[in-house]
Amino acid sequence: MTTSLIAREWTDRCLARADRRAVVFIAVAVASFGVLCLVAAWLDSKWVFALTPLCVEFAVPGLRHFCARRRVRALSAAYPWERVAVAFVPGRARVGWQSYLETDRSDRTFLRLPALPERVRDHLRRTGEVWMAGPDEHGRAAVLTRGKPFLTLGRVVVR
Repeated sequence: MTTSLIAREWTDRCLARADRRAVVFIAVAVASFGVLCLVAAWLDSKWVFALTPLCVEFAVPGLRHFCARRRVRALSAAYPWERVAVAFVPGRARVGWQSYLETDRSDRTFLRLPALPERVRDHLRRTGEVWMAGPDEHGRAAVLTRGKPFLTLGRVVVR
């Protein structure tokens, strides 16, 4: 098998897993909103709906994935996958939902990734590398890990 075929198969596997994970996030959000509706009817109180932002928060990772999916596919088709050595930025390893990684390509740029699961963070600490397609003219790059199926849309940002 050629490297491009393996990369395409691994990309498809990572994307399928990300699709399933996104559907689970959205299903949890819909289910939690359904529970809120049931509790509101049972208590006969509309104040329960003050928890609606929590339901939206559950859905955000899934919605982010489906909004970025087409762009990830386009980047992985337009650019070759390149191995990039990375390390978490000291003091900025996790800021809210964002994770910042220093790349070996430049001393003035970070790779910002949204919502990295802990299993992927551990994998990145151990291996110190990601595979990246891009960045494009807007700084977006498709990022995947080898060994742990994870694919996301990142952004290269200047410090």
